[in-house]
Amino acid sequence: MSEHRILVADDDERVLFVLRRALLAFQNGYEIVTAQDGHKALDRAKEIPFDLLITDLKMLKMDGIALTQAIRDLNSNTVVIWITAYGCAQVSDEATRLSVYECLEKPLRIGEIRRVVREALENARG
Repeated sequence: MSEHRILVADDDERVLFVLRRALLAFQNGYEIVTAQDGHKALDRAKEIPFDLLITDLKMLKMDGIALTQAIRDLNSNTVVIWITAYGCAQVSDEATRLSVYECLEKPLRIGEIRRVVREALENARG
């Protein structure tokens, strides 16, 4: 049984691949589930609870803000990290309203995403 379930939503397959590999490299039992859009991510979250959601903000069909709100309605304890290529300052009010743990700007640095994920999950546990 895994220690934490992490859901990663991004419409860019390369980002999903890199994030999945970076998080699996932790080798501490993370279960990583990926989704290429917000609707698929929400469907997965309805099936099983996730400890952490990492979502891109700009996706077709359902953006990261709408996905975060829907995830919050399902499970208010899910920790959320936003990733964006468009800057975090523009969404800071929404991030605060939805209790987003952190917003990270693309291009992502693997060391930074690993650190933020580890801290987010440790803080959620404590």
